[in-house]
Amino acid sequence: MPARTLRCLATGASALVVAAAAASEPPPSCELPAAGADPLADRAGILAQYERLPRPCLAAIFDACTQAAGTTLLDFSSAAVCSFGYEALLKQGFDGNFSALLAWWRNQRSEPTE
Repeated sequence: MPARTLRCLATGASALVVAAAAASEPPPSCELPAAGADPLADRAGILAQYERLPRPCLAAIFDACTQAAGTTLLDFSSAAVCSFGYEALLKQGFDGNFSALLAWWRNQRSEPTE
């Protein structure tokens, strides 16, 4: 995974931990599952691990991947992380409704960032 993408994912996870701490809730675990595993060897098992991540973590992965893919060509490992994160967010956050995910993403893009 390129260092820039990894930093984006780590930054997103760190922001989630800070936000959760401020809200007095236990921080979600945003550790990427199956690090270093061959995504072609056990796709279903790895995807199941991603689906257990909290939705804010999946959204952070989605955002980081969107930004990274908009600026560079992702290597195989990064593209696999992005694919698993996207699929898990689609299933967990939007019940497989691609139109709902697309509307959410468009809304996220139109909101000003701090």
